[in-house]
Amino acid sequence: MKNILKTAAAFVLFVIASNVKADPIVSPKAECKNNTCEKFRVGMYRVRDTMSMNLMMEKDKGEKVTIRLLDSKGKLLHEEFVAKYLTKLGRKINFEEMSDGVYTIEISDDYEKIVKNVYLSTKEVREVNRTLLGGN
Repeated sequence: MKNILKTAAAFVLFVIASNVKADPIVSPKAECKNNTCEKFRVGMYRVRDTMSMNLMMEKDKGEKVTIRLLDSKGKLLHEEFVAKYLTKLGRKINFEEMSDGVYTIEISDDYEKIVKNVYLSTKEVREVNRTLLGGN
């Protein structure tokens, strides 16, 4: 009876150990220069007199690209996966409801990424107390 229990326990440990897999080594993504990666390109500009940014992207057909919006602490605010069949994409990112701070837009595939920083700040309006005196 003891041999059967030992054999059963050894078998259970073997099954558990064989199902444990090590996580693959994740290498950091290379950051592209001049808004151009090997398989995708990005253009981004502010829309005049608004709190919006236009993002345009061209990519190779069949490539998987992700667009992420992060706050200054690295918290994910928005994530979008671009369909493999698309080769061009245009998005308007509205920052109207966002508070002041630094935001990061990261466009990436499996190997490379383009990182854009957006700085939001409100110009403070203050009342100036001045007195005008006229003399003769």
